[in-house]
Amino acid sequence: MNSEAPPSAGRARHWALALSLAPGLALSPRRRALLRDMRAFCRALPHALVNPLPEAMHNITPAAPAPADLDLIRNLADLAALLERRSPLGLCLRRSLTRYHFLRRAGLPVAVQFGARFVGGRPDRDITGHAWLTLRDAPYHESGEDWQGFAIMYSYPPTEA
Repeated sequence: MNSEAPPSAGRARHWALALSLAPGLALSPRRRALLRDMRAFCRALPHALVNPLPEAMHNITPAAPAPADLDLIRNLADLAALLERRSPLGLCLRRSLTRYHFLRRAGLPVAVQFGARFVGGRPDRDITGHAWLTLRDAPYHESGEDWQGFAIMYSYPPTEA
């Protein structure tokens, strides 16, 4: 996530997301099962990412689509990533890879972008990274403040020339 945004704004968005999903989760065993699958996926990500990135991405890309509610998948993936706070992976990476896996499984051809930039835009500073999804080369449900200014270092699946 953008390191320049106030932490309290992010926490408020996270709480709003959790509260908006709570009624549906309470009433739907199917939604709870999907969230359980997503949390298990998030917990397995550190192990999956011990392989080189192209191999890891190939391994987490689902083979066959199964149509589903894309908004629900996106929101539950975000919640699953938030709930796995003990992961050694950053929130944006957990969220992007969970969204990627489950949205691709639903048949949406999203791609993952991995980017880097200098903190504060100055080359004498540390480098920070970010991961986000695109659909048809446009950011997919991402705030501009979160991805703008990052140089894309790797995309998966690779674009065809």
